Amino acid sequence: MKCIFLLIALATFTIPALADEAPPERSPTANPPLATPVTPLPAPEPLEDEELPFKIVIEDVPETADDTPPLAKRDSATPQPLPPAQPAEMLPAKPAPSVKTNPSLKPVSPVKPSSAALSSAPTEAPNPPIAAPTSPASIPEPSTPAVPETEMLTHEEVIVAPMVDVEPNCPHALRPPKAYDREVLMLQIFLDRYNFSCGVIDGVWGDGSLDAMRAWQRSQGRRQTAWVDVPLYVDIATMPEALIRYTITAEDQALVTGPLPATWADRAKMKLLGYESLGACIAERFHTSERTLRRLNPAIINWPEDLAVGTTLTVPNVRQAALEKPARLVVALKECVLAGYDAEGVMRLRFPCSIARKRAHLPEAGVLHVKNMAPAPNYTYDPTNYGQDPSVGKMVVPPGPRNPVGSRWIGLTLSGYGIHGTPKPNSVGRPESRGCFRLTNWNAEKLFELVAPGVPVEVIESLAEVPSVAPSKTDETTLESEE
Repeated sequence: MKCIFLLIALATFTIPALADEAPPERSPTANPPLATPVTPLPAPEPLEDEELPFKIVIEDVPETADDTPPLAKRDSATPQPLPPAQPAEMLPAKPAPSVKTNPSLKPVSPVKPSSAALSSAPTEAPNPPIAAPTSPASIPEPSTPAVPETEMLTHEEVIVAPMVDVEPNCPHALRPPKAYDREVLMLQIFLDRYNFSCGVIDGVWGDGSLDAMRAWQRSQGRRQTAWVDVPLYVDIATMPEALIRYTITAEDQALVTGPLPATWADRAKMKLLGYESLGACIAERFHTSERTLRRLNPAIINWPEDLAVGTTLTVPNVRQAALEKPARLVVALKECVLAGYDAEGVMRLRFPCSIARKRAHLPEAGVLHVKNMAPAPNYTYDPTNYGQDPSVGKMVVPPGPRNPVGSRWIGLTLSGYGIHGTPKPNSVGRPESRGCFRLTNWNAEKLFELVAPGVPVEVIESLAEVPSVAPSKTDETTLESEE
């Protein structure tokens, strides 16, 4: 600050000398460039008798004075003092700011608004003088313009998505998992409800789940995918009551008879071929495995010893859909599948099925029919069918879920052949039988309620022989509780 006042003092000494000199004449045509710097004249020594036009006062500025540039203080409420003014004729020409222009651009004439625009434009007051600029911190946030009432949506036009408080049954994976997965478990429960069974519900992805999923998608007229797509995930994620709580009853305990005897003679002496444990009984009741039940019920430490009447478990909710009786049944030997079709040719059910282990025991391709049906069949043991001594003689084994033909029997017009259940649900879906068509007990019980004597059963080599027919309209089936 001291340097500034000293420069001002030195400049004032030149005023008398410059006042005696006449200003140079300027050419009317040629003007020097505005940005040409003016060379200052040497300052003459002041005369003793000459009176200075201004009184220069130099004050000591304390070191603690504010040295903030003037631009940073232009928002201050206290005006800053300006340096003393000088006569206009004595000040050097102030250079104009340099402006970079593009010589290739032509000046654009202002556009005059049309009379229509002027007439429609609202009348405004003259532009007020430009106020001094303010700091960025003091600039107010732009306010959101109000929407006119004429643009507001009515209640009928506003589409509000329903708020769902129920959590999804499972998260969605982008690719099939390689181990037990909750989404696969939900998918298997969903397919089982609509009679497109994958077999035992175990939460593990495999060919059985893939084939059942694709068959259900085809029956609904959807695109067949290699994994759960978004529409199907929405179905399984919002499936009501996918898992429920079940309390073991005395009726369940009555179906448990312990491990099966080793010989057929001892089995023939029993009144019921029941389950070996309560765990096996509950697993089959809910179309799953004991291992899956243990996953769903980690609080049960000793399985199945800790199970008893009154124990409550979390189990898959296998409520079945409203069943539609098939017009015909098809057994595909290559896929090991039993399928049911309606009169239009749309697949309505699909169950994994076991066929004869030996090719010679398979029936020839053709059309058979349902001949007879038994809800709780017994089994006649013939030692010649098992390669044993015929002298043992035939024996009648009592009914029960662990009977060799399971809990249901549907006899066919081909002697010795039928559709029935099995005591080993995990073996269904591959060549395991001695000639008949095996289903899991729960699928055999479903089918038993849908067919009657006279229903055609066609044995074919592959499902590829059956033309794929999409439904004519989307079916709306309601789920009902399984009794």
